[in-house]
Amino acid sequence: MKAQTNKTVKSVVELPQSQEDTSTELQKSQKTDSDLTMGQRLADAMAAKVGSWAFLTAQTSILAAWVTFNSIPGLPHWDQQPFILLNLVFSFASAYTAPIVLMSQNRQSEEDRRNSHIDHEVNRTASQNIELLHQKLDAHEQQRLELMQLLKEQQQHLSELKAKAVFAQQQQTESKVSAEATKNQNNLVYLQPVVDRGSVSVKVVRKV
Repeated sequence: MKAQTNKTVKSVVELPQSQEDTSTELQKSQKTDSDLTMGQRLADAMAAKVGSWAFLTAQTSILAAWVTFNSIPGLPHWDQQPFILLNLVFSFASAYTAPIVLMSQNRQSEEDRRNSHIDHEVNRTASQNIELLHQKLDAHEQQRLELMQLLKEQQQHLSELKAKAVFAQQQQTESKVSAEATKNQNNLVYLQPVVDRGSVSVKVVRKV
């Protein structure tokens, strides 16, 4: 019984731990703004400016002023119709704006992929932790069942010992009663009637 108790107490389930490895992997995957190069930060800033209402308003104002000043008679015209210089300026602006926006989009796509990878690792870690939790709960339930079985066996063993003790006490009591009865039987007094000349007398005899 003692050996079985030690076996039950020592039945501890060792489960693999992967939180530290996953945390290290996530730290390696993270990339802050300080890790960006100068070109990447410049591309993000220019793309943010180009894709804003302020840039669109400024460009519209410059275009309207350009066309207006070069169309009013009596003013010096630096770009007469059909506004070839204006077309050249817009061509250069488009030629440099498109690659900058594409670079920013590529960097953003890379960051999205990295964030997606981090989310995947977080979900995988959460799934592993849930699985480990289920295993621990199953192990604790198994230990609880083993302890309940051990307690039941101990109670049964205790009941058997109690029954044996009661039986032994009953036997001892019966032995005492039997011995006392035997002792009393040895000290019994027998009355023997004696007939003498028509009269009856009683003779007391003690058994020795």
